[in-house]
Amino acid sequence: MRPWIVVFRKELKDLSRDRRTMTNILVLGALLGPVLAMGLLMLTMKMVADEVEKTIELPVQGAEHAPVLLEYLESFRIRVADPVEDPVAAVRRQDVDAVLVIPEDFGERLREGRPAELTLMSDHSRTRARIARSRIENAIEGYSGAIGSLRLSLRGVDPAITQVMTLHDRDLSRSGGEAALLSFLPYLLIIGIMQASMVVAADLTAGERERQSLEPLMANPVAPEQFMAGKLAVNVLVSLAVLVLSLGGFALGSRVVDLGEAGLQFSLWSIPVLLVLLSPLAFLFAAVMSFVGAFARTVKEAQTYLSLLVLAALMPSMLQMVLQSRVQGVGLLLPVWSHNYLINEVLRGESLGLPEWLLPSLGALLVGGLFAWLAGRLYRRPGFIF
Repeated sequence: MRPWIVVFRKELKDLSRDRRTMTNILVLGALLGPVLAMGLLMLTMKMVADEVEKTIELPVQGAEHAPVLLEYLESFRIRVADPVEDPVAAVRRQDVDAVLVIPEDFGERLREGRPAELTLMSDHSRTRARIARSRIENAIEGYSGAIGSLRLSLRGVDPAITQVMTLHDRDLSRSGGEAALLSFLPYLLIIGIMQASMVVAADLTAGERERQSLEPLMANPVAPEQFMAGKLAVNVLVSLAVLVLSLGGFALGSRVVDLGEAGLQFSLWSIPVLLVLLSPLAFLFAAVMSFVGAFARTVKEAQTYLSLLVLAALMPSMLQMVLQSRVQGVGLLLPVWSHNYLINEVLRGESLGLPEWLLPSLGALLVGGLFAWLAGRLYRRPGFIF
């Protein structure tokens, strides 16, 4: 049996005995992401559904100036409430979602055919207020359009003459294209792999030093690169296990939570595809974490270094999550950046070409191989053990 396999079995056995570490890896790394994502999605869907269906309580300042308009709003489940003393303060305190202010000359302007002005006060930074504001604005625009059409009809003009152009919106996305709302899924998957790799690397390098078990281990007649390869293989295996559990958690969550209401689909066929795409990242993160963790003398020191590395490595993931920019050509060789883009493409139901399959994996394997070689060199340093 090759030496690195012996080291691999030894490290895997030792790691499995540490229940606290394994719980941290499996719970925080694999299950927290799916639970958090599905919980937030379910909460958002419920909140939006409740806000769309419920009757809006709308305080109106100057309700006596537009009784017909207020009757029209009632048909859209917008109930007119009593005016408030300070509309601005009431909205900022979140006592009400919105306040409608009707000026005294509203009726006069309508009779004279001039534009009648209304003021709708709301807090645009609040989700509930945005939903209520959108419903109120749509109702008022409908009333305005009805009045305008009636004016034209009374003058013998076809109201359709005001509609110069008609724009038809055609959705060209494939089945499951609405899953763009799950743009945070790549971020959660990648951070899960990195979390697992960080914990394992800290335990197998700095942890060995802190427990003073590294010296007797490396006293055996085995090349230092073999020790590094065995520890690296354990890290890759655990990271892949976390990835599989995360994908399974998302698939199970998509069956528990009714994603059809949000137009989202997470097909079971997405699991092997995403597994193939993200597996090279497990090797990349394991190699990088092993290299950086080799500089630390204690677990706390290793966690500090590796936590900073996690934040730096997640920047491309966060940028891609926000920008949703297309990655092509040489950009496909950039790990994490290209993987975020490809995960979103898979969720949209797009087919991937051969370069999109090979180049991201090649980039991750090349960078991971470089850091694995550097980590092997570190293991050969005379001062590595002490």
